[in-house]
Amino acid sequence: MTLYSGPMPILVPTAIVEIFINIQEGERLRKMKETSKKEKTEALTRLLKRINHGADPKLLRKEATNLLSKINPGDIACAEQNLIEDGFSARLVQQLSAAFVLMGIIEEQSKNIKVNLADNHVMRRVMAEHELMRCFLADLRDIEKAIAKMTHLTDTSAEFRRLCHIVEHLEAMEEHIAREEDVIFPFLRKHGWASLCRSARSDHVYLRVAVDDLLRLVHTYEPRELKEFRAKLSSIVQYLVPTMVEHLMQEDEILYPIALEVVDDDKLWEKMKTVCDDIGYCGVHI
Repeated sequence: MTLYSGPMPILVPTAIVEIFINIQEGERLRKMKETSKKEKTEALTRLLKRINHGADPKLLRKEATNLLSKINPGDIACAEQNLIEDGFSARLVQQLSAAFVLMGIIEEQSKNIKVNLADNHVMRRVMAEHELMRCFLADLRDIEKAIAKMTHLTDTSAEFRRLCHIVEHLEAMEEHIAREEDVIFPFLRKHGWASLCRSARSDHVYLRVAVDDLLRLVHTYEPRELKEFRAKLSSIVQYLVPTMVEHLMQEDEILYPIALEVVDDDKLWEKMKTVCDDIGYCGVHI
């Protein structure tokens, strides 16, 4: 029988071995997480570029729905930065991000957005205002077509008075915008959706300008300038109506579902409603 005469092996305590193994496993998981994040960001960057190139909408929607469930706002921000570094303008990047989210969440998240809302929930009122705005936009389109056919129009004409009524309510949307920008958007930015808020705020700037142009046109109207009035009215309406309809749709089907998802504290919504009540609501004088 041969006895082992070499150096005795160093016995490492089991606890230390377990710690070492846990460290190695933690490092492995960290690297996997970093790789996964990079892969998701790259996948999203490629998808945003394909959206910009106008690829098959059905295929894009399917991929967006699948990818949206795996990413977070931080991944979207990284993909946006990738596009900016590739030469895309900030506004185009915001539009592509909005289109991606639109494709990924609209169908399931926005279909029954109001079902579980209390009758006095501030978001229910905000969305009701959107419905009123859509009605006024449809009326604006109709009255513009009617005035386009007229050869005589005074400030006492039924058509002109109807136009003034519509413009008055569109002007009141300033209160609506103030509530979104001062109350709702800050909470979305806090939860990582700053890009969508920037896109919406950018839309607000252009919409305000268009409504101001419409107000100025109506307030300075002279019957002898009917031909010029009709041309300017047509130009404003052709821009304002589709732009605002698209904007309202994006808020109803993207921003508001996200807001209801990330702000899940009823007391917080009550505080937001108090602030919104102080600002006021458009359409309340109808």
